[in-house]
Amino acid sequence: MLKKGFLKPEISINKLGGRRFWTGIVVGIASSFIFSLFFNYSREALRMVTSMNDLYILPERDFRIYDLFTATFSTSIGLGLTIVYWLNGRNSYIKKLYYQRFAVANSWFIVFVAIMIVGRLGSVIPIIVYGQQGFDNQLNFIRDFSLLLFCIPIYIFIAHWLSIRLIFKIHNWAIYSLLIFSLTSFLIFQVTNVDRSIINDSYYNQNKGRYEYVNSEIKKALKYDVNISDSIKNILQKKYADRTNQLVFNLKQQFQNDNVVPLKSLILEKIVIHNMNQHTSYYSRRKPDLDRNWSYAQPEQIYCQIQKYESNSAEVKVLFEILNEQSQLFIIPEINWDDWDSYSQYEKEKSFRRRNLMYITETIQSKLIQVIEQLRTEKKYEIYHYLLPEIEFIDIGNQKQCEIELTCANMV
Repeated sequence: MLKKGFLKPEISINKLGGRRFWTGIVVGIASSFIFSLFFNYSREALRMVTSMNDLYILPERDFRIYDLFTATFSTSIGLGLTIVYWLNGRNSYIKKLYYQRFAVANSWFIVFVAIMIVGRLGSVIPIIVYGQQGFDNQLNFIRDFSLLLFCIPIYIFIAHWLSIRLIFKIHNWAIYSLLIFSLTSFLIFQVTNVDRSIINDSYYNQNKGRYEYVNSEIKKALKYDVNISDSIKNILQKKYADRTNQLVFNLKQQFQNDNVVPLKSLILEKIVIHNMNQHTSYYSRRKPDLDRNWSYAQPEQIYCQIQKYESNSAEVKVLFEILNEQSQLFIIPEINWDDWDSYSQYEKEKSFRRRNLMYITETIQSKLIQVIEQLRTEKKYEIYHYLLPEIEFIDIGNQKQCEIELTCANMV
């Protein structure tokens, strides 16, 4: 014979209590909005941390997918809080109190564990991975773990209803709940999105000089029938991305043989020097060839490239501009700390770069001075002499003078 209370009652608004039911719905929806806003603004705050290197910027479509995940995840958390509110307190229709306590405890457990997991992943990855120098979107959750973003909210939704099934017969309530869950998630998705242009514009203004220089040089390149693709433009606009470092290294390698360097590579070389992009530096206590840390073409290599072209060619003009950009790295004045705010971000970085070059290179400064002096004596390049500034050797750090022989093969 079945004991009284063996059969589970059917879930209904009357059995939960009308006031308790509707108040629980309000608590769940309100908390969903609050959590979604919190997660979205926290994500933007963590994204701002990456601006110390290369700001983490995704296509708008990817950002909206993350917004959708945040909305569904927050709604699932709100569902858990609704269930906790429904089942708290004494209910005469619930005969097995230990199931009630278990359902409440289970809902709290799911809510806290879900928040801890998503919070930990959402905070550690932007700080440690996305903020690393060299990060170039190698880890992309939408590309690599899109199923995980879909499964987390669904799992939380199902886990909450499984605990309710221990107490009530739910029948179609789970289906109705899924519809309300979807509508609420969509509403939150539309309402709680964050204006990402605030951080993007701030980062752009901070690096405005770099972006404008890249754009202007790409436009100039079109006059020489040189087309620079949008993908390369994106690489040039970054400071420390892995593809940017690799581009700098590949350009440097092109100057290390006797072949003629094409005009497109010369233009790219000028841009990376101006924007102070660099490849990985080499450090050793035994002080090996420190000039390996120079991320660009050697001055004598540029001289040899100049000799391979006619004096009135576009390539020669760009090569002289490259020498000018290299010279600027050594003649930029020291920052006057009393007038710190009067300097642009680019001027500050360039001054720091000059000081750094004095310690991680040895003979580049000396070679550059000799190449400039030699070109000043050659009358056929007189129209480009305005691009050759006066440089005085500064004996700081590991700098030392050396003599180079400017003889080149395959001269015009």
